[in-house]
Amino acid sequence: MMTMSTSRKKKTSISRRKKQSSRSAPILILCIDRDDDLGEKTNLRSPIIGLKNCQNAGMKLAISDPEEADANAIFGAIKTYNELTRSGRKCEVAIVTGYHSGGFKSDDKMRKQIQALVNKTKIIDAIIVSDDSDESNIIPLVQDIISINSIQRIVIKHSGALEETYAVLGRYLNMLIFDQRYSKFALGIPGLLFLSWAFLALFNLLEQAITVTLAILGVAFVIRGFDLDRLTRSLPKLELTSYVRLFSSVAGSLVLIIGLFLGASEISNSVSTNQAFSSPSNLISSAPELIGVFANESLFLLWIGFGLFISGDLLSNWIIEKKRRVIRGVILLLTLIFLFLPILQFSRLLIGEGDTFTFIASLIFGLAGSFTSVIVLYQRYIRLPRSRRK
Repeated sequence: MMTMSTSRKKKTSISRRKKQSSRSAPILILCIDRDDDLGEKTNLRSPIIGLKNCQNAGMKLAISDPEEADANAIFGAIKTYNELTRSGRKCEVAIVTGYHSGGFKSDDKMRKQIQALVNKTKIIDAIIVSDDSDESNIIPLVQDIISINSIQRIVIKHSGALEETYAVLGRYLNMLIFDQRYSKFALGIPGLLFLSWAFLALFNLLEQAITVTLAILGVAFVIRGFDLDRLTRSLPKLELTSYVRLFSSVAGSLVLIIGLFLGASEISNSVSTNQAFSSPSNLISSAPELIGVFANESLFLLWIGFGLFISGDLLSNWIIEKKRRVIRGVILLLTLIFLFLPILQFSRLLIGEGDTFTFIASLIFGLAGSFTSVIVLYQRYIRLPRSRRK
């Protein structure tokens, strides 16, 4: 009995010694940089072993690229080293790197460096520190050479790009809410839509919500697209020439709209009354005739509208005494007048009412009139004043 008890005491003491030795055994804190950012950006060669050497390597990498995640991994390994040292554990810290291109060569290089560290330090336990999010890339490199006690993955709490994105989004949201230039569209239009839906619900007219929504959005898009809101605000501040241009633009636009409407209605009447336009094939073959109908009906008003645009610009330039632009406006207006008869005759030819001789004569007359007006005005108001100055 005495021999049995003594043998049991010996076994328990041996197991206790093993546990104590495993607890007191040194441990290697190993920082792994698979893509060799450390070597690429600092020209340092690995393996790097020792606290001071690792601190210098981390500082050089952080200085060369403050946004580099591997620098945080190095300092994370140093932090683990300091914590274990304070607790009384013997440890060593080291850095191994692969190749920037990655792949098998990179992994083989790191395996050789880890084997060299184990042979040099005689340490058989390791804590792996890395910024690699996939642990399956790290474990096969180390587990055959040294036992892994723990794996620490260093994740940056916030990246600069993400923080900048949040800041930009916050700035834009602030502009959309508090800046009057943007809030009237970002908040005003949705608010107007919600109010319109509420009124429609009060009168049991929600089936008209789509129509009202499209109308409100259409008006908003037209106002913003043509910059009408800024134009209305700037009306009291306009100069005299701007009022002339505003009147000619509005008047010319109205006349153009009427001309287009009359031309379109004439096409509609021709299609409805003429059986030749009933089928799609006849409609395509009769397209020149429809173009002639449209031009013959709307040409006069379209030319008046264009003339109003040109006349407004001509008058505004005459008021501010810009002679060159006035001459250009006069030439453009005369060219528009000389083009009226050829285009009118062409439209009548398309509908079978014109005369070829009249069309050619109007073309020759218009070309001669345009050429003569350009030569006379150029010689009289542009070229002669220059020669007089000389």
